[in-house]
Amino acid sequence: MDSGRFYHIYVVRKGGVSYGTLESKMNLALDWFRYDQKNWIVYSTSDTNRWMSRLKPLVKPDGNIFICELKINNRNGWMSKKLWEWIKKAR
Repeated sequence: MDSGRFYHIYVVRKGGVSYGTLESKMNLALDWFRYDQKNWIVYSTSDTNRWMSRLKPLVKPDGNIFICELKINNRNGWMSKKLWEWIKKAR
């Protein structure tokens, strides 16, 4: 069993950084789900500091980034069926 955790990651890329470059960094996670242009839920064994070091070069100096652990068991909302299925799937 892995010791993965869920994280919420908000990213506004700096100029010149492609979506593909950002996605290649997200692919370092065990799993991820992007629920709009700038917001991701990531399932990973890496901590917030590791994610910051991965993503900071894609953001600094004129973008934005916010990373926090997400306690996904306490949830409620109105989102796409795909998101709910992704959250509930076995890991």
